[in-house]
Amino acid sequence: MNILVSPSPTRLAFLARNISRHSTKPLNFNRFAALNNPPTRKFSSNTWYLNSSHSPRSRFPLNQAKSPGSKADEKEEGISFIDENISIEYPESDELPRTPIIQGRGGRHFKRTLAQFSLEESVTVVTGGASGIGLAISQGIVASGSHLAIVDMNRDEAHTQTEKLLEQFKRENPGIQRMPKVTSHFADVSNPSSVDHAIADIIAKQGKIDNLVTCAGFTENFSAITYPHDRMQKLWGVVVDGTYLFTAGVAKHLIQRQAAGNMVVIGSMSGAIVNVPQPQAPYNAAKAAVRHLAASLAVEWASHDIRVNCISPGYILTALTRKILEENAEFGDKWISLIPAGRVGSPEDLMGAVVFLLSDSAKYITGADLRVDGGYTLT
Repeated sequence: MNILVSPSPTRLAFLARNISRHSTKPLNFNRFAALNNPPTRKFSSNTWYLNSSHSPRSRFPLNQAKSPGSKADEKEEGISFIDENISIEYPESDELPRTPIIQGRGGRHFKRTLAQFSLEESVTVVTGGASGIGLAISQGIVASGSHLAIVDMNRDEAHTQTEKLLEQFKRENPGIQRMPKVTSHFADVSNPSSVDHAIADIIAKQGKIDNLVTCAGFTENFSAITYPHDRMQKLWGVVVDGTYLFTAGVAKHLIQRQAAGNMVVIGSMSGAIVNVPQPQAPYNAAKAAVRHLAASLAVEWASHDIRVNCISPGYILTALTRKILEENAEFGDKWISLIPAGRVGSPEDLMGAVVFLLSDSAKYITGADLRVDGGYTLT
């Protein structure tokens, strides 16, 4: 005997949403008017965009669905495929678009919040801190009361951004009596001796290290069978080796001091899912390694009162990502259609998450993987 059960209103809404997302009809992007700002909120936090010619409000043209009789290489819209013809090589450091300092992040405000969120008097190291999400995270850390050591492969850019960060902080805190100490340091994070030298230099200038955020990394797009082996080795060296070398080096320092410490490694949602349409198998595998490395170190170092957590961002609109989207508008169409929040993220979306995991508010959290992806990995 067959028993028919009527689906609940919640289930019907879920089915309707998923059917519409995978329909061959063009998507309605009216609710996605801004890439990284919901239409119901006034766009005010990212004031540095206002003077940019690359507005995050720009729309991407819709992809047109292919007809049912299209050729095999003409993939039908709404089905997730990897396009093996996509090839994007990460630019050299001097060719990277400069990341502007975010305004309005001085740290002085009069809104009530828990004192446990403060990073007052701690010293935090951020690798890859001279650009992209690393620079935004660096600002959030300084705004939360910590001293800061920016580590980057681009020595000049690290120095320049250190000065700009301090200038911005001073402008937003007129009359402040005590400025945070912000220093810049060079390191090739994939090289053990370079990492050791950088850590020693930080300790010499800052006196100690309490917190670490590993942001150094990059991604490239080549099909799996054409991926240049030397590029894959470089990627793994920066993403996996770099994360391991810095976490191990800072842990050694903390254990020698018999001091508690906090680490946040920046993973990616790519460590849990497969991105489309761009091919990036080595990057996805590297970020999966980083995520599990964080969990393993969290268990190993728990007895030393060292917490290790992972943050896995989704698509974040950095200066480099914006440049890629300008040259490959179809990426934006696909990405947004798969994000329940209806937008790609802003670097600022990671500030609070990192500060939370470094602070005493998260002192019973270790080995966690916090997804900051607008719900991408849920669907």
